[in-house]
Amino acid sequence: MPSRDTKIGARRAGATRAALGLDPCAPLACVLTTVERDARLPVVVARLDDGVAGCCVRSGAAAVLFVNGADAPGRRRFTLAHEYGHVACGHDRATWVDSAEVLAGRTRDGREVQANAFAAEFLAPRDGVAELLDGEPDLEAVVRIAARFGLSSIAALNRLGTLGATRRYDRLRAEIGAGDHQHVWDYLAPPMVDDELARIDALPRLSPALEGSELAAMLRGDAPATGAPALRRGLAVIAR
Repeated sequence: MPSRDTKIGARRAGATRAALGLDPCAPLACVLTTVERDARLPVVVARLDDGVAGCCVRSGAAAVLFVNGADAPGRRRFTLAHEYGHVACGHDRATWVDSAEVLAGRTRDGREVQANAFAAEFLAPRDGVAELLDGEPDLEAVVRIAARFGLSSIAALNRLGTLGATRRYDRLRAEIGAGDHQHVWDYLAPPMVDDELARIDALPRLSPALEGSELAAMLRGDAPATGAPALRRGLAVIAR
């Protein structure tokens, strides 16, 4: 049974999708565009420290979301949705630094649980996933859901588990762990979500909203890395 925090995050994601005018069942064609253009939050895709998937830095009403550009495309999408979840759920800590373990659900922090549930519902809404199911899902169904909503195979399986849509979670997880899903991807060759995040290879990739800021200069290596003060000044550019 979903926890209170899981329900809070999922409800917030549904409300956010509605506020942004998104189809309640359809995948996001480009989560980067949705976050930057529609939600008006700047995104930085860069090489982050080892073990860091992403982070959210806030200063008052302003925020910058960071994604580790060294991660696979499916991970990048979930990371960005998770960091956006911190903002959408009203989590007011100045800085959230999230590891791969946190994004995989290995956390007891209720706000991280909310952000994970937000990301799952934001990227793969319950009703949209249900449209692809016909009985107990097998590995092919997991791969089709992953491709449809731009998730990794394990994230798609976790989504099915959260929704209570599979009784064979452990077996499917073992098959993914053994690499069996790679063969399914090869022979199904399902169409993929064409997200700009997947095409970024020149790092760092900076949001246009950050141009001219000390933060942008620091990230490009054109100014000394002065840490938190530079981040705050970069946020001040956005807040103006």
